[in-house]
Amino acid sequence: MVISYTGKNIEITDEMKDYFEKRCKKFKFYYDHIINIAVVMEKQRGQFNIEIKVSANDDKYFAKNSNSNWRECIDIVTDKIEKEIKKKRDKLTDHYKE
Repeated sequence: MVISYTGKNIEITDEMKDYFEKRCKKFKFYYDHIINIAVVMEKQRGQFNIEIKVSANDDKYFAKNSNSNWRECIDIVTDKIEKEIKKKRDKLTDHYKE
């Protein structure tokens, strides 16, 4: 899993990267086939805008959020992606076992 960061009008610190990577460890738990994660962080008028694009085998997941606190923004965006990944995993598993 490769994570690439892009900052617009902001310098992405090691603290931000560590916090994001800690939150993304859950993705691998739910779905093993994640290849790439692209993170775009932007600061505009005191608001943090964060976009995440997750590429898996044949799937792509996307989430976006704005907030005044970057930690809350990362939490919300990673939770959105996590829900999408869980939904995909649930579709792949067979619930009607004999």
